[in-house]
Amino acid sequence: MKLGDVFIGPALYWLLWVVIIAVLVVLGLMEMHTRHFNPFSFILLGVTAAAVAVILVTYRKGERITREPFEKE
Repeated sequence: MKLGDVFIGPALYWLLWVVIIAVLVVLGLMEMHTRHFNPFSFILLGVTAAAVAVILVTYRKGERITREPFEKE
């Protein structure tokens, strides 16, 4: 089994996961979700919007994103 079969998608998408997890860990260690909830929410919203924007900008038509193909009905 090749790693390309296990990790579907470009390395950039996997790097996004690492960045998101790192941001959540830092925010959790700072206890922002309990002490400063509004800034925490806006940071979380910003990280989510940035990740979606990166995916939308870098996605190429026909790129494999799931293990099973979508069936047209």
